[in-house]
Amino acid sequence: MLTLDDIATAVPQAVIGTGGPDRFPRASIDTRELTGGELFVAIAGADRDGHDFVPAAAAAGAGGVLVARDVPVPDGLRVVRVPDTLDALQRIGAAVRARSDATVIAVTGSAGKTTAKTMIAQVLGTAYPVLANRASFNNHLGVPLNLTGIGPEHTHVVAEIGTNHPGEIAHLAALAAPDVAVITNIGWAHIGNFADHDALAAEKTDLLRAVRPGGTWIVNGDDPQLARIVPTLPEVGQVTVVRYGFAPGNDVRAVDVAVDERGTRGTLHLAASGRDVPFALAAAGRHFAHALMLAVAVAARCGIDPDVAVGALTATPPPAGRASLHRLDDGLLVLDDTYNGSPDAMLSSLDLLGSLPGTVKIAVLGEMRELGWAGADLHRGVGRAAAVHATHLITVGEDAKPLREEALARGMAPGQVQEAGSALEALALVRDVVGRRAASVPLSDVVVLAKGSRFRHMERIPLGLGRRTVTCPRSLCTLYINCATCDQLG
Repeated sequence: MLTLDDIATAVPQAVIGTGGPDRFPRASIDTRELTGGELFVAIAGADRDGHDFVPAAAAAGAGGVLVARDVPVPDGLRVVRVPDTLDALQRIGAAVRARSDATVIAVTGSAGKTTAKTMIAQVLGTAYPVLANRASFNNHLGVPLNLTGIGPEHTHVVAEIGTNHPGEIAHLAALAAPDVAVITNIGWAHIGNFADHDALAAEKTDLLRAVRPGGTWIVNGDDPQLARIVPTLPEVGQVTVVRYGFAPGNDVRAVDVAVDERGTRGTLHLAASGRDVPFALAAAGRHFAHALMLAVAVAARCGIDPDVAVGALTATPPPAGRASLHRLDDGLLVLDDTYNGSPDAMLSSLDLLGSLPGTVKIAVLGEMRELGWAGADLHRGVGRAAAVHATHLITVGEDAKPLREEALARGMAPGQVQEAGSALEALALVRDVVGRRAASVPLSDVVVLAKGSRFRHMERIPLGLGRRTVTCPRSLCTLYINCATCDQLG
């Protein structure tokens, strides 16, 4: 909840009009999500200007509007004018957080941020009123929007923080001022926007530097970059460091992990107490065991028993498009990991594909983006893994050429490696492979993995296999949405 005092404190230049409420449940930049009383923030973007939507915000029930220029505003709304609405939103989010006593847990990493954030929020929700940012709203807009929603009832806040350019995490973490920082890993996502891997590692660990003195760092103890960097940070003596992972020596360790179509099972070993806690997740994949470990570590920091934490997550399915397994009516098993595609997430998906039952394993992999100077090598690395875990490979996009070439060089037969220009073309190729194999193996023995850059909308493959046809004529789409939410879906 934000107040006029928050606005005046954060933006001294703000001109606050008369009339309308003096507090708002949260800020919003989307008129479609208004439920009543929010402060609508008019953001001027490249494609559209939020100032043009002020009348729609008023009609949808906004309590006030934050603008950078004069616009017609209906009576009854509080109008706040500022020099820059984006800058003001960020400052206001920081002001709301600064006056709150809530414990803030911030999560970053190259892969698995949203899954980790979701699991942490679910565990904390068993004992506390929790606020967590929706979906993967982790950027310069999503982070401050989340912070403006902190109310007096919230004792814990979970903030996912992302980056694709140097300096972003330091800036966003300063707004959140976390008490607990979690880093899932330091991989290769967005590496094209950084000078090298060390620069990307420095960016991720900026989150640790933002933690308040006396706080906690929860880090992936299996990550070599974190193992090297964390002990050297000057702030390490002011915080508690908790390491999690599969390797011996971690404070929270997963052992005897087994993965199949039903999910992921194993045992958590808690070094501090010597306790062993069995777990069984409804989500399949070792990366979900990683998320469980860090969620348990956060829970312990917040006073929740590990047994309670594990129990809260036992029946939790994975978020949509993140290693979701679907057995279709005809018996075909579809691994829908289409939310996005970074090198580390690609390798995790292929590892999961390899662990699933079946003799025919079709990997449909879209190109990965924002990899810049490292793109070809990283695509080749995925190609090597595809040759190990898949029997058939279909790539989508020109940048996936090195992936395809490496899979062939590693022994995949030319007849089992194909190229498609779009996800819909790839869907047709998958159907062809499945149709030809159906003569010799039952469909229950076939697994299809779909994964790739959001730019490629790879979700069209599991949608199509499930008999939901995407009628959109575009082979490429710049909308950062899942096609299942688009009104062009037939």
